[in-house]
Amino acid sequence: MRSVIVYMQERFPLPLVGLMAVCFGVVNLGLFADTPSWGALALFALAYLAVLLRYRVTDEWKDFAHDSSVYPDRPLQRGAVTVRTLVLLGITALVVELVSVLALGGGPGLLAYLPFLAVSALTAVEFFARDLLARHFTASFLLHELAYLPLFGWAAFVLGAPADGQTAAGILAVCLLFVVAEIVRKFSPRFDTDGVLVRDTYPAVWGRSRAIVVIVLSLLAAAALALVAGTTAVALGVAVAFAVAIAVSRRSDRAVMALGGVSVPALALAMLV
Repeated sequence: MRSVIVYMQERFPLPLVGLMAVCFGVVNLGLFADTPSWGALALFALAYLAVLLRYRVTDEWKDFAHDSSVYPDRPLQRGAVTVRTLVLLGITALVVELVSVLALGGGPGLLAYLPFLAVSALTAVEFFARDLLARHFTASFLLHELAYLPLFGWAAFVLGAPADGQTAAGILAVCLLFVVAEIVRKFSPRFDTDGVLVRDTYPAVWGRSRAIVVIVLSLLAAAALALVAGTTAVALGVAVAFAVAIAVSRRSDRAVMALGGVSVPALALAMLV
């Protein structure tokens, strides 16, 4: 149990990840549900939390060689947690995920969830193109982000959203908001044990300016698409305010990360209006 606590503290901080899961549950209800409910929100948050934990565990396996080389002090690399423990953690996450999916949509919902399960399995093996994607960071990023489209499509389905252009816009909006969260998560520079910059963060590969531009444009595009999907202009106003604040504070990594991180729950709440 101690090893799980250490692992979660270092690699899967529950307060932050839990907030993110709740935020995307809120976004789903704001975009796709006629009458949002606390029960549905709790189940979506639980499902997303389980999905993110499952991804975290599979990433430990997928990135083991890289992490062992440049981050030997991480829990798995230094022996603070065993492979067996992580496998059990991943299986538990999958069970919670599937139970939540069944609770939200029953049998039809589970069938609608299968495409995401298939795509997420492909991400665990880098779409059987590990070496190619390792040489093309942006292509890898796009593939992994697009892999979430079936997840948000499933959310729209179980909430009874019609199969039309508005729903499609909503699905894209959620995906773009997820892009914001992902880039903010990996915005701060990382260094190996020798103090050398590791090129596995977005600013390290794209450059700070381009990474910030992607954050700002994704935020604005998410709000614009949410407007098409039927939300009020409040979400767009919130996105514009955060975009301006990020642009003004662009010289500070801490400010960009703080504003980018807060923009996700702020925009999620605005989509409920």
